[in-house]
Amino acid sequence: MLCVAALAPRAAHAASTPLCDWLSGIGDAAQSLAAGRASASEAAARRALVARPRGAAGARASAALGLALAARGESAEAAASLEVALAPPTAPARAHLAYARGEALLAAGDTPAAARLFEEAARPTDLALAARARLREAQALLATGLAAEAVPVLDALLRTSTSPDAPTASAARLALARARRAVGDDAGAVDTFRALWLEADLPEAQPAGDALASWRSAGGPVPQPTASDELTRADRLLAAGRPEAALAAIAAAADAEVGEVAPVRGRIEVFRAAALLALGRYADAEQLAAPFADADDLCVRRTSRWVLARVAARAGRLDEASRRYAEVAALSAPVAGLPEWRQRDLSDESAFLAAWLYYDAGAFERAAIALEAFARANRRSRRAEDALWFAAWSRYRLGHAAEASRALAKLARGPLGDAAAYWQARLDPSPARQKALYRVALARAGDGWYGLLARARLAALGAPAPRPARPPARPLPEAADPGASVKLSVAVELLGLGLEDAALEELRDLARSAAVRPAAPLVAQLAAFTGDAELPFRIARDHLAPTRRALRWGHPEALPSVLPARARAFGLDATLLLAIMRRESSFRREARSGAGAEGLLQLRPATAERLGAMLGVSSGVGSRLAEPEVSVAVGAHYLALLQERFQDPAVALAAYNAGPRAAAEWASARAGMPLDAWVESIPYRETRQYVKIVLSDWDVYRALAGEPAAPVDPLHPVAAPPFGVAF
Repeated sequence: MLCVAALAPRAAHAASTPLCDWLSGIGDAAQSLAAGRASASEAAARRALVARPRGAAGARASAALGLALAARGESAEAAASLEVALAPPTAPARAHLAYARGEALLAAGDTPAAARLFEEAARPTDLALAARARLREAQALLATGLAAEAVPVLDALLRTSTSPDAPTASAARLALARARRAVGDDAGAVDTFRALWLEADLPEAQPAGDALASWRSAGGPVPQPTASDELTRADRLLAAGRPEAALAAIAAAADAEVGEVAPVRGRIEVFRAAALLALGRYADAEQLAAPFADADDLCVRRTSRWVLARVAARAGRLDEASRRYAEVAALSAPVAGLPEWRQRDLSDESAFLAAWLYYDAGAFERAAIALEAFARANRRSRRAEDALWFAAWSRYRLGHAAEASRALAKLARGPLGDAAAYWQARLDPSPARQKALYRVALARAGDGWYGLLARARLAALGAPAPRPARPPARPLPEAADPGASVKLSVAVELLGLGLEDAALEELRDLARSAAVRPAAPLVAQLAAFTGDAELPFRIARDHLAPTRRALRWGHPEALPSVLPARARAFGLDATLLLAIMRRESSFRREARSGAGAEGLLQLRPATAERLGAMLGVSSGVGSRLAEPEVSVAVGAHYLALLQERFQDPAVALAAYNAGPRAAAEWASARAGMPLDAWVESIPYRETRQYVKIVLSDWDVYRALAGEPAAPVDPLHPVAAPPFGVAF
């Protein structure tokens, strides 16, 4: 259209100028708002409004102006502009604009009008916005003094619109507790505050506890917390990877124990033992747990034996650890501080560990027998194949090449076929058979670890193999599902307004629904347009067949304005940093591990503080790991220090995952071992898998960037590291 206008006669060109100004103003306003430049967005929106002040175009310009004014904190002016924007009866983003106007009115002090706008924004119940708008409606009603009207809104929200783990759920529960107290429903308020306080890992738990304590101090009908209450909180905190906070709750449980009807001393002690175990205080944990290994309370007994198994394994007391793990496997009571998914898997995991510990400690003869026995006794276990693999590898480590090769051959058709073929090739003395087996491993592994190794070995044997062929390109589909089409149109409109976070909220909501599969490529494409890495990665992983787009979405270039520069500043390959981020957090900025690591590159706050001090940054870095720029800066610095000490990327990655002390022990104890065998010999299963996955992802990232293969030489001997970073 603009090209035609440029070629038209002068009069037509003059007539089109307002349209050009409007288009450029709308686009500049959206881009500036998305980039956080509110003043520039306001100026561009005013330019668009001057160009087309009336009709639908004027309403769109008023929407852009209102959003920019709201971002600048000009609440009253923002509300006035957004009122004009809402004049047209229909628009895909109308509910979001109503919500924005409600926020502006709330900031301006007009709470009754804000509540009405939030109620309007919540009417399209198929939008992700609806639950948030209902919550804000109730909060506005509370601020207006209309608690009686807020209670049914919140009750309905929690009953029908919000799943228990939705972002608005705990905030709605806190608001409901306050509303119930305001209307005189003291019992209901206490119950709601208390239930929220017990879920100690939620952000609203502390405000709920503070409200109960304040009310109790004022003489309200709030009972003192019991020891069982405090242990419930400790259990949640341990499962969330917060052992220090859990210890505080356990101490409160000990203080509250007097007067308990049921004895809780055993639970207090084994909960404390579990928390100390998580903090690495193994001797203290063992001392506390030992007296309760035969307790009548099955939860206490199993938790105690689990702690004792972990400590004994750590101390190298193999027979004791194996016996304790077998005892844990035979029980079914819950273990303190483990999340639900670990509880479900604990019996199988413990039975496997009872056998695998011997492999871990290098007792390979005993390990082969125990692991094969586990596989026979647990044929349906998801660890049965792993047990057979470690039994075969035990024979390899014993130098029994023929036995190891026969054991590996039994795995050739299963999920570990690529690993079996690779190591059969390494054991075979015939170069011709080696090449054939390496090609089998490559065909089975593709872009995975054993494919990377097989390509390197084939090249060394004079038979280089190309990287796996890239999947075909496919056009984006149409959105056939009407519900998906509505969501996508809303997301597009929000992106056009510069509301990237709101657009991503709607796209994430669609990604959680059954309607996402046929629309998945469109969801990923729109999310990638915003610069988001997490949602395209998750869509590609969970919903898409291999295509070129899916491969790119599955390996996104996150934070392109930050990460490459930070990598260069520390002498790192940016693609390696991306591969670490992919494994560590799946690009979730708010990710938090069970061990307390946080952020995109999953560092513990204490580690981040030490790194910040080394960089000359003021304290507080550890509390800011959810900020991408902070996580990338300290993570890149840490990886650079590890690379400097350990030299080989595989060993540096093992140190990143398991800690430099452990990696230094492994490198020193097995110095001179070829890299491929060294990686297989990493004692920690999680670290072993981590190194393999990150290195193969690094290779994929380099391929997508048009760079040579990752510099991984399977036969390069691992060297004992010099002194260096040890935290």
